[in-house]
Amino acid sequence: MVNGYIIALTLVVAWMACVLYLKKKGILEKYNMSNWGPIIMWRTQGGKEVIERLAKPKRFWNGYAAVSKAIIVIAMVFMVGLLIWEAFLVSSIPAEDAPGVEMMLGIPGINPLIPIGYGILGLIVAIVVHEFAHGILTRVANIPVKALGLVWLIIPIGAFVEPDEEGITKTERKKRMNIYAVGPATNVIVALICALLFSGVVVAAAEPVADGPVILGVLDDSPADRFGLEYGCQIISINGRTVSSLDDWYGIPDVAPGQNVSLTYIYNGDEHTITITAGVIITSASSDYPAYESGIRAGMMIVSLNDTAILNDQNLKDVLSSTVPDQVVNVTVLSYDEATMNWTEVTGITNVTLDSKLEYYENNNVVIPDDFEDVGFLGINSAYLGASVMEPEELLAWLNDPYADVDDASGFFKSSMRYIALPFYGLAPVDAPLTDLFEPTGAFEWMGTGGFWVFANCLYWIFWLNIMVGLTNALPAVPLDGGFIFKDGLDGLIDRVKKNATAEEKERLKIKAGKMVTMFAVFIFFLIIWQLIGPRIL
Repeated sequence: MVNGYIIALTLVVAWMACVLYLKKKGILEKYNMSNWGPIIMWRTQGGKEVIERLAKPKRFWNGYAAVSKAIIVIAMVFMVGLLIWEAFLVSSIPAEDAPGVEMMLGIPGINPLIPIGYGILGLIVAIVVHEFAHGILTRVANIPVKALGLVWLIIPIGAFVEPDEEGITKTERKKRMNIYAVGPATNVIVALICALLFSGVVVAAAEPVADGPVILGVLDDSPADRFGLEYGCQIISINGRTVSSLDDWYGIPDVAPGQNVSLTYIYNGDEHTITITAGVIITSASSDYPAYESGIRAGMMIVSLNDTAILNDQNLKDVLSSTVPDQVVNVTVLSYDEATMNWTEVTGITNVTLDSKLEYYENNNVVIPDDFEDVGFLGINSAYLGASVMEPEELLAWLNDPYADVDDASGFFKSSMRYIALPFYGLAPVDAPLTDLFEPTGAFEWMGTGGFWVFANCLYWIFWLNIMVGLTNALPAVPLDGGFIFKDGLDGLIDRVKKNATAEEKERLKIKAGKMVTMFAVFIFFLIIWQLIGPRIL
């Protein structure tokens, strides 16, 4: 199969050659086009009348601009705080997990998280609403709009409004800040509207087709992986016993570790039954904690702990709940032998000295429940068969009720980040086989499953690209909109604080403020780059 990046590079090179040819022949200039590298900008006078009409209710737009400035200030503080917080997390990210440059770019086809179709739609909407908002407030300020236009990179990727730059420079500070603020603020507002429609209206109308946990992830070389279970499989029964909930999944299997169990699941609408090796698999073992220090590694199967057989996830939880910190407990684990294709006991791992779960919570800033009692701590994550699962109702809750049970600022922040990070969990876009697990009801039933999820995915990605464009442009770093707002805000502060100073003194202070704006932009740029290079050098 031809690498997708090679195809993309070939298209860009061919497109660039075509652009250079059209430029050399004067065809671009003839049709009011210009290029910036491979990007073509087509200017037109069409659409200016639309902006003129939209800009007429000036009182409304001035009020909208005031709200926009408040939104940008909040977004600016949030984004700077987020970048600083992420800078401190860099040291805990392994070099192999460090993000690449492509992950920093919100470009469909480059960023692997962004689906090309939905991504292009979301990006076009984000750029159009951003630029039209700038254009409307430009006319509200009585500054001419020179042209409107489309931006092309093989396909249309956005639009722009070209104002009279000299007019913006000479206009009063308040009007200029209004112009800069409404672009990213409108992106944020559109994002919030789409999020509300996606979660509160559309996905809220979906219902599970059947009960049973859904597999969201499978550990490499685990029984689930070796026997063909994968993302989107819905577990129906184990050894003939119905599995309709997570409690069933965690507690029903009563087959000894390493023995076979019959498992029935649904995938892409079809029912399958397989015979699979039973057992609780270690999915991760954190370094510097008891399990890892004793030699236990991800991929091993835990057979017994503290002389108790570990038949399922609930067994493991119950055993650990009965231990205390610093207790030495016996342990038996198996590893898969590729040569014999069997699970064999790992020699040399016979006991573990447990840590304190309370200390782990305290060291990692985990909220400790009021009724918490300290118990022994291994430092592992585990999953039956090596498969992480979630109930279909909980999956829908991630999509349509992201703030369920949130009762403090920390919970709100975490839920918001999880909602934005749905693509990392494989939940955006919602594609097959997950789409086969849910059906639309009520007003959306007529769409059918396929049309329903296409519509839902469009809303989510319009939200995603708009929130990315809006929050990025809110950063206080020139040439972003937030940078110009930051600069004008500092100049305004100087005028208010030093209102009795001479013009020369104010000018000197504003020159210093300009240098500070530049230094802050460099600092913001460093925080972004640090996420790329930090994990690789620490």
